Amino acid sequence: MDFNLPEETLILQDTVRRFVDNELMPLEQQLPERSNSFDLPPEIFQPLADKLEKLGLRGLDVPEDVGGAGLGPLDNCVITEQVHRCTAGRSVFASRFAHMLYELGNAQQRDKYLIPTVRGDFHGASAFSEPQAAGDLAGIKTTVEKTADGWLINGSKCWIAHAKTARYILVLARLKGTERHDGMTWLIVDAGTPGFTVGRQQNIIHGESTYELFFENCLVPDSQLLGEPGQGWGAGTAYLYASRIQIAGRALGIADRCLELATEYAQQRRTFGKPLATRQAIQWMLADSAMELHAARLMVYEAAWRAQAGESVIPQTAMIKVVATEMAGRVVDRAVQIHGAAGVSDETVLERCYRDVRPMRIYEGSSEAMRSVVARSLLQ
Repeated sequence: MDFNLPEETLILQDTVRRFVDNELMPLEQQLPERSNSFDLPPEIFQPLADKLEKLGLRGLDVPEDVGGAGLGPLDNCVITEQVHRCTAGRSVFASRFAHMLYELGNAQQRDKYLIPTVRGDFHGASAFSEPQAAGDLAGIKTTVEKTADGWLINGSKCWIAHAKTARYILVLARLKGTERHDGMTWLIVDAGTPGFTVGRQQNIIHGESTYELFFENCLVPDSQLLGEPGQGWGAGTAYLYASRIQIAGRALGIADRCLELATEYAQQRRTFGKPLATRQAIQWMLADSAMELHAARLMVYEAAWRAQAGESVIPQTAMIKVVATEMAGRVVDRAVQIHGAAGVSDETVLERCYRDVRPMRIYEGSSEAMRSVVARSLLQ
């Protein structure tokens, strides 16, 4: 593998970095509690979205024929890394689950849901986690059955991000009477559909909220079936594999920002008449962070590069999710320690970064589950 990123990717990296520095960084002080959400005020969101449109960076992984940028996993990962150097305004880059809509959706569904999502007119959410099946897609209990009038959904979901403001929900259910991997089916449920309710808000450590969803004899017409009945397992797992690359990219961005802040602070802060940077203990913290970040970045870029080349990277995505997210936790922790009291106050973004990285070791597959994936690939 050439250790230089492709020239086109480097151009994208530089473009997004400048956009983040100039447009998103100022939002950290304006919107201190809106670190990662879709509730940016329209007067802030729309100008940012318009600028991204001009740069050709809307719908990063969605093909150009529906208004997306048509980028592969490596380009998308590099952009995600740059975006997550900032703790605010990240949602302006998001077109969540758009790729799944493109892969499974028909022409009518693309026109109704996908193209407006890519434009930023509204957003959707994806619902597969359940009380007894958060990390185990095959364990979901929500059922769907065909009726004369359409498809009848019954069950519940939990830990669903952005559900409160989503225009539609992509719901993973199983055909009634099937078990485990068989019968998994995706459906599109519009907000306000009779029988569908958004329940209790579940507040998360990093400042976002997730929600419980309930489906009680929720009837949707045939037009809301996404793909074919029983096609959900492959699409759902493919989404998780791709998401793990992006989560690893997020971890790189957060760690990069925190190392940058720690290095600057160590040079500026003086204790007992000398800069912190002269203390060997501080130097070693910075060195350890730099080495771990560099190693993780190489692993993440390689996995994303292989995915972009069309290779199967199931064990690699599990590896990089563990390595990158656990690395980020250590880098942020050291940065907080170097800053002292300032690191745990809201005077810096470090306490927010600290909260941001902790859930990464859990969602889209816990570190323990990812280690099992790696072990299975070796033992097989």
